[in-house]
Amino acid sequence: MKLGILSALWHRPELTVLFLDRLEHLKKKFDVIPLVVGTEGEFRADCGKRGILYVDHENRPLGSKWNKGMQAMKDLPVTNIMILGSDDFVSDDFIEHSLTFAEDKDFCGCMDLYMFSANRHRSGWAGFFYFAYQGWMVGPGRCYSRELMDKLKWSPWGVARNSGLDGSIAKNIKNLGIKIKAGTYRIKDKGLFMVDIKTYGNISGIPGGAKLLDDSFEEALSEHFPFEEAFNLKEYLKSVQAI
Repeated sequence: MKLGILSALWHRPELTVLFLDRLEHLKKKFDVIPLVVGTEGEFRADCGKRGILYVDHENRPLGSKWNKGMQAMKDLPVTNIMILGSDDFVSDDFIEHSLTFAEDKDFCGCMDLYMFSANRHRSGWAGFFYFAYQGWMVGPGRCYSRELMDKLKWSPWGVARNSGLDGSIAKNIKNLGIKIKAGTYRIKDKGLFMVDIKTYGNISGIPGGAKLLDDSFEEALSEHFPFEEAFNLKEYLKSVQAI
């Protein structure tokens, strides 16, 4: 199995550079192929320094921007493609598990994730959270097979969409009317880690049903990421929370 990791970038330079550092680490450790879609050359140089593939597309509509990245994936030697937002940080063991779990599936992902919000100015937004769906998978970390993308003509998202992208791709898969092999799991059950980091640039907040944790987010970062990456994330989040 050869995994591609697709993401789209837009502003939030400090956090985005830390995300690119994470992709660079994963690229070196697991020989995965990260590819990102930026706008107007933003982050092109940052990607180049890290050996991360970059394509450019206007930021809106978002469905068109993500499709641009998926179409670029078609030309790469990948068998499966993982989707990550530029504020979604996954641990090494998350990737290791995905390389095995997704190998024989067309469409798979986890049903839960962790969230950290540094926005202390909005009620209910600040803190370290755990969120789980019942019977469905979250958007970050989903993996799709090359065979499924062939059937979707490598344009799985509604081109005019600026929201609801996770639902859009699921609907388009359903509309194919074919039987696909899918699978889900919970990262909490397997001791894996994926965190969505929310700051003042996020439109969406903490979803209803998310559980505020007593656990230390700093300790979680230290447990799941290399020292330098964890340290840089902590320092960045301290600076954001001070605003």
